[in-house]
Amino acid sequence: MLNISAQSDYGILLISHLTKSKGFIPLSELIEKTKLPARYMARIASSLSKAGVLESREGKIGGYKISEKGKKISLYEYLKIFEGDLAIVKCQKSGYECPWDEECQHKGFLRKTLSKILLAELKKFRLLQLFK
Repeated sequence: MLNISAQSDYGILLISHLTKSKGFIPLSELIEKTKLPARYMARIASSLSKAGVLESREGKIGGYKISEKGKKISLYEYLKIFEGDLAIVKCQKSGYECPWDEECQHKGFLRKTLSKILLAELKKFRLLQLFK
């Protein structure tokens, strides 16, 4: 099943705080507001920065802010940063060998129909729409 990792979830929490400011917010302030472990939050912010979702700046007036790409990114693109291959069920993940593959009566529906609908919706929905 499509499970969202703690990284994706916490990244959304981090971004929700960044939407409240136009300037750079220091990581220490984001950690204080979210109450998340510093090392974990730093890793998430770094991943989002490398993916182009956040801009980072070092120094006294540094920190993170949402980039132009981050303002336009779909929820699908965001989730791929932390989740990689998005799959509704395990049998959709590349390399997974289902022990019930031959007996499975619903794999066609799950793989083709449900997956296409959900992934299409995730692609249409912008990440920042979560905060409106």
